[in-house]
Amino acid sequence: MSQCEMCGKAAGTRRHLVEGNVMELGTCCARFGTPMDAPAATGSPAAMAQGLERRATRMTSKNIYQEPDLDFVEDFGRRIQVGRTNLGITKEDLGTKVHARVPELNKFEAGQLRPTHQQARALERELKITLLEAVAAAPASATAKKGPKGTGLTIGDILKDALGKE
Repeated sequence: MSQCEMCGKAAGTRRHLVEGNVMELGTCCARFGTPMDAPAATGSPAAMAQGLERRATRMTSKNIYQEPDLDFVEDFGRRIQVGRTNLGITKEDLGTKVHARVPELNKFEAGQLRPTHQQARALERELKITLLEAVAAAPASATAKKGPKGTGLTIGDILKDALGKE
């Protein structure tokens, strides 16, 4: 059973738009928001929020088998463009080699869309560039610390640690 994000009661929840924020509300607080599960009226704030949410899911990589210790370099788009132009390859030719369409390649080069890890490996191989790098592990001290009275790690604890205060 989920927890209502408004009142905290354990209840079955559904997504609602509450004053511009998407929240999981139980039946006790559902009257305070607009349901997000059903299509909202065109032009309403709920419809705009639904559209932005769908867009955000479309723009993320959908490869569920991503290697967790690898991430894209910051300037992956520029590296793809420079590598392609250095080798004198057209976008159409590169697209057939790495199984990507030209509009996708345009978005890759502009940095608007990340290729899947499989496409990134193919681009690395064809263009002789590096797109994926190892991700550094999170510092153990930040996750191991506990707040006062065993409450767990809080934002205040992180700020104190970053500022070097006790």
